[in-house]
Amino acid sequence: MKLKITNSYALHALMYMVRHSTQLPVQLSTIAKAEGISLSQLTKIFHILTEAGFVIKSENGRSAYNFARPPHELTLLELIETLEGYKLFDECFMKHCDCSGTVENCDIYKCWHDATRVLTKKLAETTIQDAAWRHPEHYFGGK
Repeated sequence: MKLKITNSYALHALMYMVRHSTQLPVQLSTIAKAEGISLSQLTKIFHILTEAGFVIKSENGRSAYNFARPPHELTLLELIETLEGYKLFDECFMKHCDCSGTVENCDIYKCWHDATRVLTKKLAETTIQDAAWRHPEHYFGGK
């Protein structure tokens, strides 16, 4: 599985917002500089995050953002599925089989189903807030 780089950029930006929550709303240019992300890329990402209800744009018109919902309610699964544009692991990777993709009919599908269920559960349990405080940058005095 390979995810778009926008997932990493978005997560770093949202973790920055968590770690600097006393300074919210924060301008995208501040996040871009601190995280080493292109401002134009970050602007596109935050447009998607705004539409998906992760963040809200400040009414002062200065491209400043705050969380639309508390970061302890925003999960990694929700973020990734929003940015990828589809549900992760919605179907078996063995697309050219005659097994009808059920656990009862196919050992490969059962293995895939069990593995993806564990990963999906972990991503759904991990919030943006959790990620911000568990990330090495927090421990080693990074951004």
